[in-house]
Amino acid sequence: MTTFDDQELESFGCVDCDEPARIASTHRARITRRQMVQAAAAAGVAAGLGGQLLAGAQDASPAVGGAMVDPTATEPQATVPRLTDGATLRVLVPSGATVEDYASNEFTAWFEEQTGVTVEWEVVPGSTTAERDAALNLRLASGEYPEVIMGFYPTPTVTQIYGQQGVFLPLNDLVEQHGVFTKRAWSEYPSAQIAATASDGNIYALPQVNDCFHCSMSQKLWINQQWMDDLGLETPTTTDAYAEVLRQFLAGDPNGTGAADELPLTGSPIVWHGYMDEYFMNSFIYHPGNKLRLIVQDGQVTPIYAKDAWKEGTKYLASLAAEGLLDAEAFTRDRDQLRAIGDGEGTETARIGSVPAGWFGEFSSYDPEGVGLWAEYTSLAPLEGTGGVRYAGFNPYASSSNGAFIITDKAADPELAFKWADALGHIEATTRSIHGVKGRDWDWANEGDIGINGEQAIWRSITDIANVPMQNAHWSQLGPSFRSNAYRLGQYVPAEIADTDIEVILFNQTNENYLPYKQPDEMTLPPLYFSQDQAQFVAEVTPTIEALVDETFARAVTGQIDIEAEWENYLASLQAMGLEQFVQAHQEVYDAAKSARSGVTLA
Repeated sequence: MTTFDDQELESFGCVDCDEPARIASTHRARITRRQMVQAAAAAGVAAGLGGQLLAGAQDASPAVGGAMVDPTATEPQATVPRLTDGATLRVLVPSGATVEDYASNEFTAWFEEQTGVTVEWEVVPGSTTAERDAALNLRLASGEYPEVIMGFYPTPTVTQIYGQQGVFLPLNDLVEQHGVFTKRAWSEYPSAQIAATASDGNIYALPQVNDCFHCSMSQKLWINQQWMDDLGLETPTTTDAYAEVLRQFLAGDPNGTGAADELPLTGSPIVWHGYMDEYFMNSFIYHPGNKLRLIVQDGQVTPIYAKDAWKEGTKYLASLAAEGLLDAEAFTRDRDQLRAIGDGEGTETARIGSVPAGWFGEFSSYDPEGVGLWAEYTSLAPLEGTGGVRYAGFNPYASSSNGAFIITDKAADPELAFKWADALGHIEATTRSIHGVKGRDWDWANEGDIGINGEQAIWRSITDIANVPMQNAHWSQLGPSFRSNAYRLGQYVPAEIADTDIEVILFNQTNENYLPYKQPDEMTLPPLYFSQDQAQFVAEVTPTIEALVDETFARAVTGQIDIEAEWENYLASLQAMGLEQFVQAHQEVYDAAKSARSGVTLA
């Protein structure tokens, strides 16, 4: 999976996404249903995303005068617990790019009033991941750290190392005895508990649970439905049928320019899930959607790039390139170049037939004031390969971000510190910590309000202060909050704008085209907690292996080498780089962690 730095993530303005997938603007501007219908009719794109959504979007209007539905009644505790009549907790946090001042923050004041706990904030530079990591490492090395460390998300290995040194306290007993909201999260998301459990069986940090449905199955392919309709083509369901569609795109002049300017299949390795192997290999072998490319098959850690199925997938893409169906620049083009082509390069004419990406905004600008070329595209379900393989890469661990909250050996009252963090999992605390003041910035939904998923909504945004560049009403996702799939999809969307709401579009596309094909959960390798020696070896070997895999794949697909002829040499090079020991290190940690979890499974 392509990664992004903090500045790039921030540019997407997505408060509820750890991946840049919701909307590429800093506010949730939308077009009305009438505007969409009129523009779609004028542009002739009724069968693309616009038309598909018009046929299947919500048609229920919010109930007039419907009673407010308060979800706190079904919480493990109806209110945020009062923990003390006066205590102080010293908390280290990275500076927030969108938070003015934690000490005077409105949520800080509200949470103090509810819990009775006053926070003494220690804020260190943290505007980028590198800056945040450096600041934490300096504090830990110097021993000058407070009772709680929050919002730094150290790697599992770093977490385990400091845990075994006694710097980070194990939380297992605290979870069992006092984890009211944490145990609720464990129950609904055993993957979060698995991901938080170190190889020695201890939990040294609480995660943040944030289940983005469409992000969990984001290895998507987008295809120009308008072209398919104009050429009278059926939706392909197999790799062979897809190749034939591309041939028709190349020969049939679907954009009507009279020139051979169509790009049947293109992309960019820079965009979110834009690398060619991530979607297409799922027709040959399960691809986990990251550069590590390790999966679990029958309990064994397996590098997919050393399997015959990988070779077959490479040969398939090479055959497309050999016919001129796959654009060779898809391996070198940057995001801006791809989006320029996707936006018609100053015209209203599409050139792209299909493209892998996490969402359509990666290759075509979403314009809330008009339809644009993005509306010609719809997602394509995974293609069935010649061996019957058809996976939609699903990451059951994507909902959990490890290392959100840590209690250190400096804590005067670890129990109080844990209870304070646990209370952040209450639905009102979570919502206030991300969306601001209840009744001013957001509120609970009314009976009859419809959410993103077409069901009864849970909450509604009023001011959308969650997505402003700078504010002091909330913590902007800091800490171990709990946002389940139901909660995220329970955001109210007015019926008149549901057709073009980004979240509704991505929910429908994911639910219809990818959820039915997700691989078994147990095939996904969970986060691993290496020892210091193991971590050093893995860190040394990983870049060289990934570079060889990427280079060989790109050269083979673009016809510079014959993967069949070079396969044995390729495997030998991987072994020379230490692949066997690399896989063995992952296997040892995977086995140890599985044993340490004492029967906790994804099911």
